[in-house]
Amino acid sequence: MVKEKQIPFQTAKVPFTLVIFGASGSLAKLKLFPALYELVKEKRLTKEYKIVGYARTPMSNEAFRNFFADAIRSQDSAVDEKTLKDILKNVFYFSGAYDQKEDYERFKKELKKIEKSSSRIRAAYFSVPPTVFPDIFQNLSKTNFNTPKATLRLVTEKPFGSDLKSAKKLKKSLDVNFKSDQIFLLDHYLGKEAVSNLLSLRYANSILTSLLSSEYIANIQISALESKDIEGRANYFDHVGTIQDMIQSHLLQMLAYFTMYAPKEKTAKAIHHEKARVLKGLSIKDPHHAVIRGQYQGYKQEKNIPKDSQTETYAALKLSLKHGLWKKVPIYIRSGKSLKTKWTGVVVEFKPRRAQRQTPGLPPNRIVIQIQPYEKIEFHLLTKLGGKTFDFHELTTGRPIYCSGDCLVEHGRLFLDVLENRQDLFLNFEEIFEAWRVIDPVQKACNLMKEDHCQLFSYTKGSLGPKTADDLLKKDGFKWFNPEA
Repeated sequence: MVKEKQIPFQTAKVPFTLVIFGASGSLAKLKLFPALYELVKEKRLTKEYKIVGYARTPMSNEAFRNFFADAIRSQDSAVDEKTLKDILKNVFYFSGAYDQKEDYERFKKELKKIEKSSSRIRAAYFSVPPTVFPDIFQNLSKTNFNTPKATLRLVTEKPFGSDLKSAKKLKKSLDVNFKSDQIFLLDHYLGKEAVSNLLSLRYANSILTSLLSSEYIANIQISALESKDIEGRANYFDHVGTIQDMIQSHLLQMLAYFTMYAPKEKTAKAIHHEKARVLKGLSIKDPHHAVIRGQYQGYKQEKNIPKDSQTETYAALKLSLKHGLWKKVPIYIRSGKSLKTKWTGVVVEFKPRRAQRQTPGLPPNRIVIQIQPYEKIEFHLLTKLGGKTFDFHELTTGRPIYCSGDCLVEHGRLFLDVLENRQDLFLNFEEIFEAWRVIDPVQKACNLMKEDHCQLFSYTKGSLGPKTADDLLKKDGFKWFNPEA
């Protein structure tokens, strides 16, 4: 048994100011505030830090602190009130427009009053739609928020644009105003321990390194099934849909992590290169027949959803990968809301060899790497029933992939990486461009609704999505792996 090493805990070693643009929104409330609370509770931050919300909503410091505290209490039934009180002393709020330079000038003066020392890192977190990114970029640059003593780092959440053209425009806007090492392109899935494990499992296990190739693999399936609906996020979700919200970012990144060559060096540059190499070889050969879109019944009755909305709440895609390890291995990806169960995972199905083909009807062997609701890895094998006949039943063996060392929620881990200037769990624009190159033909096909190129299928809440999604695999002789509810 491998003895577990004592891993030093990751901490912030420098004073900082975190400015959250869009601090009155749902992302900040649901993800950022709880992550910051956890970092303080575990004593991961220096004593000298400030958290400053910036949004258009008028709000006093006291009101924002109450908003912050309510967000923590709503997610933790056993809040450490002393820790929370300590955080709130360092929490402030500023109300301003995103496109007015004058507001940034006022904000900069306010920051000088809040910050006790000028030597620090200033991290600007973009919890806002991508459409307002350029305004914030330009105004932060024009008002000189980056100084020799206060290094500015920008943290932008996906989606990065709405297509390849807008993503390139976004990069150009950044390049004009900032250096590349100031930019952190964040996909929070990459901060999940189990997702980074998709690569680590191959580093550490020769059996997986040997077996994970087209010689042995029949297909790969990646699923992100959600039991909840859009949860009141109509203004965001109806403009992006599941393909942009989940597949273009989270699921393609999971695919890249799982199928890339293990890089010779464990550096950010080497990891980005290998991920981009996978995405460059990824394609959807026929978007009109390799994409299934669905919308759950009742979606158009949600608040602020147009009655004629064609936004998909479910999508399933068949892809192919031109890569040394994975030639001719079909890849199936799906994600949806209001489904039977919450489950995210990667499923690898093995080809039957000669011995298995001699006994028709045997279920396939699989490796199942579950990301949610909790992390585990399973091997799905077959074993003989008792008696003299060769009859078999399934044998599932596995164990949780638990975190036993330096464990943090993804936004907390990634924020500490920003302060340490570590880019390995972030993206670069080459990866983003290649992901949009894959998805753009799908979006183009789905925009041609008059020609019936991307039909929107209805499905009931609590199901596994539209039945037509099964045909993507059925015509190739496969089935979706569906977890037990």
